[in-house]
Amino acid sequence: MILNLVNQEGRLKVSSIKFRLYFALLSDIDVDNFPKAVNATISSNILLPGKTHHIIDAKTDSINPSGAAGESQGNIVLTIAPQIEGLSKSALDFIYQLNGERIIAFWEDCTTRQLFIAGSPCSGGLLVSATNLGKMDDGFYGAILTMTGGQCPEPFYFYDGPILLDAPQVISANATTFAITDKYQYQLSDNTAETVLADITGITDDHVGRIIELIGGGVNFPTTINPTVKFILRNGIAWTGIQGSKISFQITKTGTASYAFFEVARS
Repeated sequence: MILNLVNQEGRLKVSSIKFRLYFALLSDIDVDNFPKAVNATISSNILLPGKTHHIIDAKTDSINPSGAAGESQGNIVLTIAPQIEGLSKSALDFIYQLNGERIIAFWEDCTTRQLFIAGSPCSGGLLVSATNLGKMDDGFYGAILTMTGGQCPEPFYFYDGPILLDAPQVISANATTFAITDKYQYQLSDNTAETVLADITGITDDHVGRIIELIGGGVNFPTTINPTVKFILRNGIAWTGIQGSKISFQITKTGTASYAFFEVARS
């Protein structure tokens, strides 16, 4: 599940994009084989076989982990409070499902790209509470999810292990369009000739606010995305999908029945 954003009028508030928080339900963790930190770092997968991470896209400045002294000497209580600006139907439904659950959280430093992990099984993970839900100060619907850990002397570690997401949707070679699915990632193929992606089809209002990621697969003829009314690229710079490259778009509504893809990240 990916928790995405859309304002109450169905239009994306693009000015507030975006910081990514990954998490896993405590019930999906391999508790019996949870790895020991070495040099304050966990470097291996912690999930049970077949389980994957989930994603929350939140305001950049709201992912600010804060540790406070616990009741017992030497213990620290960690709190993370991601703010979600705008709510799609699926996002609101997922917040209701997530409220009261315990999770393990992973976040990335936006400057160094270093990942961190918080909420070990021995401390009971992080308890998720929807502490603010409805219209926010700026008039847009949104939510604040407060994630609070138990008392623990080591509330978070560096994380160098994998982030496991659902297998991407594979896009056939030479495709100039492809249809949206419920997948987050779309794996582009190497083509047999020069190929430019012109559109992603099947978009409806229910998709507005979703973030999708395209993964390059090109060696000889990678798929290219040029700036158009459909693909709004940062600084108008085209993207070439060479093998291993990535680009993320947020789906926006631009008219009564028209949609576009706003670039939020590339690598």
